[in-house]
Parts: sequence; C-alpha cells; structure tokens
Amino acid sequence: MKILLADDHFLVLEGLEVLLSTFEFVEKTYSVLNYMELKNSLGKENFDVLLLDIHFGKHDGREIIGALKQRAPQMKIIALTSHSDSATIKSSVNAGFDGYLLKIDSREAIEKALKAVTHGEHYFSPKTQQTFFEMNTSKNNTALTEREKQVLELIVKEKTTKEIAEQLCLAEKTIETHRANIMLKLDVKNIAGMVKKAIMQGLVSV
Repeated sequence: MKILLADDHFLVLEGLEVLLSTFEFVEKTYSVLNYMELKNSLGKENFDVLLLDIHFGKHDGREIIGALKQRAPQMKIIALTSHSDSATIKSSVNAGFDGYLLKIDSREAIEKALKAVTHGEHYFSPKTQQTFFEMNTSKNNTALTEREKQVLELIVKEKTTKEIAEQLCLAEKTIETHRANIMLKLDVKNIAGMVKKAIMQGLVSV
C-alpha cells in the first residue's frame, strides 16, 4: 500500500511516517506540506490512500477533495483532523471523505482505517462514530443563528476567514466552526454550494 500524507505541520507528518513504517502492509509513504506539493505528487505517482488534514494550510480539505478525486479517482481519502465536533464530521462526510480520523486516534484505529477504505468501506474512529450517532439522533434546530447569518453574509461577500474574524472580533477557529455549522445546517458540501443555497433561499442580500 502506498500512502500520501498531507498536513501543514512537519512534526505531524514525521510522526505519522514513523508510525506507518511499522505497518507491514505499507510499502511506501510520502509527505507534503502544502497544496502545490500535493498536486505535484498526484501527478507523478499513484497512491492507494491519502490522509488529508481538513484545515490544510490555506486550504479546506472539504473544498479541494472534489479536485483531488478527479485527479486520482481510485485513491481513497481519509480526513485527518483534531476536530471532533458534529458539524465538521457531517460536512466532511457530505464532502466525500472515505474515512475520518482524529490526530489523537490510536495506532489500531489508523491501521483499521487504512484497511477498511482500501476494501471499499467507510471508516470512522470510535470517538467520531459516537459523535456521528448523537448528531443523527438529535433533533436540534437547523435554523441559522444570528452569528451564523453574519458569517454567511461575509462569506458570500468573499471575505477570508481572517478578514471575517477581524471584522467580528472573533478567533479564526471560531469562524471555521461557524462555517462548518452553516454547511451542516444547509446540507452542502462546499463553500460554492453554501453560497448558492444561501442566495436561492434568500438567507443573504446580494
């Protein structure tokens, strides 16, 4: 099995490479720190699985997964993240990830995930399975909050996460969480779908 690792933190990549080297079924691992390196790697070699950080530098894995699957349709893509909230999980599932792993997951979970996706199955680590179950069985209101509407308005105006955070006096991570919640509530896969649906439903003024 050939594995491609995409994360913008060198120590995370280094740790994963060491871990994967202990799996007998892993033939080769290759690491990339940014989207340009990722695209170049996919153009040079075929990989069985890509472990992709959802917040990959300036790029959102949920936004680029479609283009990656077009480049390598046979490759399985597993989300790799530190986010275990239901909104991020649901939006990642909607985007088309084949699996979902937390950076705190065990060696056993990572091994199971790699084997599962290469056999055509979806894999979610134990903690995310519980979150996903609770999310699907809950009856939370799907209406946008006032803060989410503010964030949505600024996204439609093509403001970056940093610009939105500065304008609303919030942390960038908070804006990312609001964005994930909006995607969950609107049941969309990416920003383009979010903007289109927001305009169609009259949620924002254009």
